[in-house]
Amino acid sequence: MNRKLFHSLLLLCAAVFAAAVWGSVDCGARLDSSSLTPEMEHHLRGLIYFHFALAQLAVAAAIILVYCHHWKWKRYYLIVSYNERGLGLNPPGIRMPQRRVCRCHLGNLSTAPLPPPGAPILVYPMFMLSGTSSGRKLVEGLQQAYRHSTVPPQLYFQPVLGASPWLAEAAARFIRPQLNTDTAVLVVAHDSTLPEPPPEPALFCRRLRELLPGTEITLGYFNQAPAASGVLPQMKAAHVLVLPFLLTEGIHTSRDLPTEADAAACGKTITRLPALALLLHDPA
Repeated sequence: MNRKLFHSLLLLCAAVFAAAVWGSVDCGARLDSSSLTPEMEHHLRGLIYFHFALAQLAVAAAIILVYCHHWKWKRYYLIVSYNERGLGLNPPGIRMPQRRVCRCHLGNLSTAPLPPPGAPILVYPMFMLSGTSSGRKLVEGLQQAYRHSTVPPQLYFQPVLGASPWLAEAAARFIRPQLNTDTAVLVVAHDSTLPEPPPEPALFCRRLRELLPGTEITLGYFNQAPAASGVLPQMKAAHVLVLPFLLTEGIHTSRDLPTEADAAACGKTITRLPALALLLHDPA
């Protein structure tokens, strides 16, 4: 049922209801006539009951139409991960009926089962940074996936996972038991080819400082300024918790993070924490 048909049927129900009410009122007015025969009075009372039942049917039909329309146009949720390893992640703080959730990743948009295009689709990019992949590539990939659809999809793009305040709260819960007076946190984010760094890592650090007041929290990157390897020696604390601002464990966590040897070279020790998005699964 398209919207034009829905509106037409709803107007028909309203017209039937109005006609039934007018008919009941008219029959009731005619009952006041003193010249009515018993047969005519019985007939008019029957018409009143008929119009009353017709009005009730019109109201019931309108309710059913609205319900069907609402069910048809309920929103769907499309969770798009950067790769297969992130398919199990959910947008934090969002309650979604699983029957209306579809999952895919950037590499299989053309083959994954996607929501029907006739209803609003909330697209949740499970990316840590806003940029080319979570922007142009995702939009173009979805446009290509829906290219054969006769109805254009209603896509509503949500912020990337890295912008969620739930990340800072999960990290603060995980880090707080490990803090002492000489412990700092080094957040290491992925580098970007954009003219300016994506805002999510700096936003996360600002939120984390609010949740862990008095803790030295510094931001560094893998291969762009300020590089994590250059930030580490400048930190004041003797022990540094290295927190990867990443979606999952992978090549960056095994190759590009500061090592214990790097820390020892500048008179420090480090503890490498799990990838940030994985802390959302931590029950603590």
